[in-house]
Amino acid sequence: MKKSLLLFGLLTAGFTSISQVTITNADLPSPDDTVMVSISEQYTTIDFATTGPNQTWDYSSLVAANQRIDSFYSVTSASTLYQLSFNNTFTAAEYASDYYRPMAAGALPAIPGGAVTLSNPVYFVKNASSKSENVGIGVEINGIEAPVQADTIDMIYQYPMTYNDAWNSRSYMYIDMNPAFNAIFKRNQLRESQVDGWGQITTPYGTYDAVRVKSTITYTDSIYFDLGFGGSWNELTTPQDIEYTWWTNNNKIPVLMIVEQNGAATKIEYRDKKIDFASVEELNQNSETFKVYPNPANNNVSVVINSIDNAIVEIVDVTGKVIYSNAISNTKNIDVSNWEKGLYIVKLTTNNKVSTQTLMVE
Repeated sequence: MKKSLLLFGLLTAGFTSISQVTITNADLPSPDDTVMVSISEQYTTIDFATTGPNQTWDYSSLVAANQRIDSFYSVTSASTLYQLSFNNTFTAAEYASDYYRPMAAGALPAIPGGAVTLSNPVYFVKNASSKSENVGIGVEINGIEAPVQADTIDMIYQYPMTYNDAWNSRSYMYIDMNPAFNAIFKRNQLRESQVDGWGQITTPYGTYDAVRVKSTITYTDSIYFDLGFGGSWNELTTPQDIEYTWWTNNNKIPVLMIVEQNGAATKIEYRDKKIDFASVEELNQNSETFKVYPNPANNNVSVVINSIDNAIVEIVDVTGKVIYSNAISNTKNIDVSNWEKGLYIVKLTTNNKVSTQTLMVE
């Protein structure tokens, strides 16, 4: 009997048990969560074709070219105008959201003519037990906030999510830029998703049992604009995105995301821990990029930036722990009255550039 057990142990040694996982809405972020994301630029060497059941995906050789912190802001922290559209269970229950998050740079088009700018766009996400949805966006049109509820809501994921599950979602968004400018942006979107693989994935962050989701997102974008000589509709060329995301239990975001356009990878991001590396371009600490005052502070501190779009302000303590993180477009007033006394680092991140200043809390 002992020999049989020994033989079984030798035969099974070195084999790793891989389990099929099931993803539920509990595996997604909650309001006020923050996660570190690494961005790789190894576009020509990344494999996004291999999939199927019982796979072993090895992406341990990925190298971060940069990092950012993704924050999932509670809708209760949004402006009153945004809350009327996305935190209102009385007259807009289907748009009542759990959190909002900044959209990626370039997610919305530049408006021809230069008379209007769209800045600081954010998604509002509703995370229910059976599905997660993008229910609309918020955007500043020439600096004025505009909530935009989706006429048809985009279902991002459907739960419980396991191998061979599939779902389709058509959505429609309409942004009227009046009175800032006589222009209208329309987007019709088709999302076709399938859980096309399961197995074990390894990234620089670790090894996990995972499922892979392939989502093909096809856009039909058009814009109406009137420069004072009569308006017309113009169709915009927007490339189709194919998103590959590997989901695990309890990690809040995909441990890996690859985006493909026209057969080539255009984005590689993965969950990671904080890295200190010199490849992040550091702006001059004494520049006029942003100001922090009063400094020292004991009750409130204001962070003021100099007209930078899609910026993130972080404050970290001397151990590197992120104490505060939020999007900023002009000024943020932060209550530091309950913070421990001592030295902090204020970091402003925009367009892969980081500017830092010190803050003393007394």
